[in-house]
Amino acid sequence: MPDLLINGIDIAGISSCLLRRSSRAKRMRIELRPDRSLLIVIPDGIREDQWLAFVLSKKQWIVRNLQRSVPQQHDLKRTAVGFPSEFELVCTGQKYQTCRVTGAQNRALLVRSNLDLVCDQPSDKQAYQVLRRWLIKQARVEFSARLERISIATGLEWNRLSVRGQKTRWGSCSAQGNISLNFKLLFLPANLVDHVLLHELVHTREMNHSHRFWALMKKFDPQCTHHRSELRSAGKLLPGWLVNL
Repeated sequence: MPDLLINGIDIAGISSCLLRRSSRAKRMRIELRPDRSLLIVIPDGIREDQWLAFVLSKKQWIVRNLQRSVPQQHDLKRTAVGFPSEFELVCTGQKYQTCRVTGAQNRALLVRSNLDLVCDQPSDKQAYQVLRRWLIKQARVEFSARLERISIATGLEWNRLSVRGQKTRWGSCSAQGNISLNFKLLFLPANLVDHVLLHELVHTREMNHSHRFWALMKKFDPQCTHHRSELRSAGKLLPGWLVNL
């Protein structure tokens, strides 16, 4: 059955709300999509009052994930239209000039502040792929060091780190203490990056967003409320070309 656009669910930040009935679904579920639309999937036979009550019970979850989401292309700073000739990793304060080079191996070579993107095919797609791999590598080194520093300062221990390019989150933490971070954090100020890393480290002790969780956040980050507010609009700081990665 095609999605049905519904009105009447008023949650700030939701672009639209869609309803999908499914004969294969065994239970109700909601999905927050990258474009900030909300998809509600319900099994056949569920009444309107039932799925409305279900969505209402998940309102706090929806709000929390909206606040942590990375805004999509229409929210990004449009300072770069095509492939970037230069860029800055705001987190580290390092600036780079890019040069696309034809070569046998697809790789990135850094000489001082010049980043050569070596591709065997002269296409934007391949250059972006090489740049993405390089950024993920830089993020893993930078975030590992920052996590370790915060871990020592707070006593919060973590297990493993993975770096990805999530569409809707800056980071996440599993019950095993494995932390996943978005390489796009490299383009945010260092204080916001540390706020996200601390957020995930606190989740190694408190998996939900209870009062105990926020008490720990404020203990280790006295400016937690301010940083949290800034992070909500931090997607606007990302350069527009990042949507191609």
